Amino acid sequence: MPDPPGLGKTGGAGAPAAPQPGKRPSGIERVASFIQRNYSYMVFSMVFLGIVAGIAAPMHVQSLKPLMLPLVSIMVYAMTVTIRFRELVQVTKKLKQITLGLLLNFILLPLLCFFLALAFLSSRPEWAAGFILMGTVPCAGMNVVWTGLLKGDVPLALILAALTMILGIVTIPGITALLAGVYVSVNAADLLWSIATVLAIPLILGILTRQALEAKLGKSLPKYLPAFPPVSAITAMILMFSMLAINMAMVPGDLSIVVLLVLPPIILFPIAFGLSHLICSKVLCLPLGETNAIVYSSGMKHLPLAMGIAFASFGAGAALPIAVSAAFQTVNASVFYRVFQRLGRG
Repeated sequence: MPDPPGLGKTGGAGAPAAPQPGKRPSGIERVASFIQRNYSYMVFSMVFLGIVAGIAAPMHVQSLKPLMLPLVSIMVYAMTVTIRFRELVQVTKKLKQITLGLLLNFILLPLLCFFLALAFLSSRPEWAAGFILMGTVPCAGMNVVWTGLLKGDVPLALILAALTMILGIVTIPGITALLAGVYVSVNAADLLWSIATVLAIPLILGILTRQALEAKLGKSLPKYLPAFPPVSAITAMILMFSMLAINMAMVPGDLSIVVLLVLPPIILFPIAFGLSHLICSKVLCLPLGETNAIVYSSGMKHLPLAMGIAFASFGAGAALPIAVSAAFQTVNASVFYRVFQRLGRG
């Protein structure tokens, strides 16, 4: 398995340097290496434990809700510290890649959700509306973590996360109204505050921390940077556990209903990842690092945000298919992590 960014000695923007030959790894490097080798297994464990906790203690796990946004902010901050500001600025020159990421996010995913809702959820309009809405929301903040773990283009993933959040003010109600036939009311002030707390503030703090560390430590900076990506990865796993545990109480016990809820996300995420990867790698012949960033930025959705809008706009029932999708999005991301690792080695 290749080393994820920062899980050895880290330079900038997802470009890790291997430990020097003959040099004994530091404690940080050993922890990072353990996470790197076992990350997908740890993800599956968090999925299982989150489901179990949600079933066993549905009321107690609700106390995790206030931690969700702070955890996302910590996750983004820790990954951002490993990025050189000048590289983040340079990524804005990649207009083709950014445009493609936005098109996949706001056209491909909503259409896939629409057709799957039509095929499986048309008898349950509230579920169909929630599932379609899920396809319109911005990409998940964890796109940065997965991109980083695959040595992908982390600055590109960050830019796509920021742009999809900003554009979501227009795209969420617009696309949902078009495809679901219902206008979704979005509080622009609340959404902008989410952008600030979840992405903009951690990103700025991460860049400032990087610059301060460069000024203080100089050439010895790579010795300390490996501490940050493991924090981001661990925080991501805590988020997976929390989101699944919190939403398990909403899953009904009727098997026929469960099948209706489960089939759409089982089909959605592999197709979304597969089509995005095909377009990036075969049609546009993009490098693997950029491909990974775009695939994870378009194939993973900000499900906590989707659930909040669904609750406010359509009721609790509309949020149910989104909660069920959380487990499959996480598992799919982990499976494709393994697939893309093999492609990187080949």
